[in-house]
Amino acid sequence: MSLATIGRSVARTVADPTRHVPHRPRPLRVSWLPVAVIAFAFLVPGNFVVPGPLRSNGSPARIFSLVCLALAVLTFVAASRRRSDTDVPRWSVVGGAIALYLGAATWSYGVAVMHPLDAGQSAGALRSLIAVLGAAGVALYVWMLVRDRADVDRILGWIVVGATFSVLVALAGMAGLIPSWASIARMSGLVENTATLRELSRLDFTRARGTSEHPIEFSLATTAALPLALHYARYAVTRTARGWSAVASVLLVVGVPLAVSRTAVLGVVIALVVAVSIWPAVQKFVAALVGAAAVVGFFVLAPALVQSLVEIFTTAQEDNSVTGRLDDYVVVEQLFLANPALGLGMGVYRPDTGGNYLDNTWLNTIIGGGAVGTLVFAALFLLAAGVAWDRSLIGPDPAHRSLNRALLAVLAVVLMGSLTSDLTSFQQPTLVFMVVLGVLASRAGKGTP
Repeated sequence: MSLATIGRSVARTVADPTRHVPHRPRPLRVSWLPVAVIAFAFLVPGNFVVPGPLRSNGSPARIFSLVCLALAVLTFVAASRRRSDTDVPRWSVVGGAIALYLGAATWSYGVAVMHPLDAGQSAGALRSLIAVLGAAGVALYVWMLVRDRADVDRILGWIVVGATFSVLVALAGMAGLIPSWASIARMSGLVENTATLRELSRLDFTRARGTSEHPIEFSLATTAALPLALHYARYAVTRTARGWSAVASVLLVVGVPLAVSRTAVLGVVIALVVAVSIWPAVQKFVAALVGAAAVVGFFVLAPALVQSLVEIFTTAQEDNSVTGRLDDYVVVEQLFLANPALGLGMGVYRPDTGGNYLDNTWLNTIIGGGAVGTLVFAALFLLAAGVAWDRSLIGPDPAHRSLNRALLAVLAVVLMGSLTSDLTSFQQPTLVFMVVLGVLASRAGKGTP
């Protein structure tokens, strides 16, 4: 085969991946681009960007996510020209919610620029829009692209791989085997758009963050990947894959307490309760015994760490991170009442110029998008959760039902995280959320797998 023929074949696959070409095998798997986004998100902390004028918009994961958006649009246009083709992307209620979310974000940017803005506010509004475009682009591309169960497993499997790798980095760092991941990232030629946070401690423990930018990001990504790992430990296609998924599940559980975070503990409880709820009674009993054994093991091997985890809950009313979050409600109420319907416009509220840092995605959405933006954001969770729940009950086989219950568990973890942190600041859990939305959209349409 000539190089010209190979080039045309690659271009055809990238430009219109849903089109079936008889007797011409594709040179690329259709899931390669979402996998690339996942790989970069878990390898490169969000504050590392390519040198040049892109600044915060130049992180590798965001660049690839914007390529996803462009190809999603191209895929939709190309498929729409072939109305008789059975591969035209089908309507999906979750896909509609993703498109609505993208439209609401664009509208919110318009609301922002309709008012006089200083340079910082203007840059913040544009940065927020680009972040939403990239995140929604991944979800839209997965929705339009995925028709094969193998592609679903490949994309979700790489999330498990990425989160497990992050835990291994955290463990290696704690053991002194490698330097901080930020110092390793600097060797890649990427530059830090914002200064990497110094080591964060809580109750004399250095909080792990693996390949993430912040311990909370690490904890959310780890707990969100756990139900997927548990699913593949039971239903991966090969015995080898099931074995490695079981190993990944153990490592992810071990990684949870390393962040010394309430978010991590709540996340793993939610992930396990939702994911295991669909298991047969005997397997639930075994899981409960394993969980109890794991808790006892932590008490024996790391009693001081367990004591610290207990203290962050028992002394929560005195913790600055908790009291600060409660104080934010007064500020949010004032700003919401001033612009109740459409908000200030996303990215306009800038805590770095004197405001409060809002460790709550919903509070940021209320300020930036008003009641309309908040309802649209809520629709993403509600519709996706409804589809996942429905499919976990009526799926054609146990593997399908287990996968959808695992996806529901991921949504529950991300929802919890959105109440305790600003997800827009964390690329890993945001990406996991958007990939799950895309998978649920692709599985929700009539006739899809």
